[in-house]
Amino acid sequence: MIRNSNDISVFLTDFKRLATYDSEKGKYYFIFHDKERGGQLTLMLTSGIWSTHGIGDGYCDIVETTFSEEECTKLVWFHRKAINKSLKETLIVS
Repeated sequence: MIRNSNDISVFLTDFKRLATYDSEKGKYYFIFHDKERGGQLTLMLTSGIWSTHGIGDGYCDIVETTFSEEECTKLVWFHRKAINKSLKETLIVS
């Protein structure tokens, strides 16, 4: 669960273990609710590069948006409630 900055570091460090892997694209991805636009946001890690892609009613990002690790940390903090919910759902299914 993400409650502070240390938890974000743990989440990002353990991302490959928590995320789903797409072997065809060589990407790890984690899906959660997009609190800004109401759809879903996918956080991805590909060869050390963080990116997101959003989709929802009436919108779909044309391309992935890439982030530095610092920007990714801010994104995870902003969406921590939705990420925590998705983590709980993932852990219950596993």
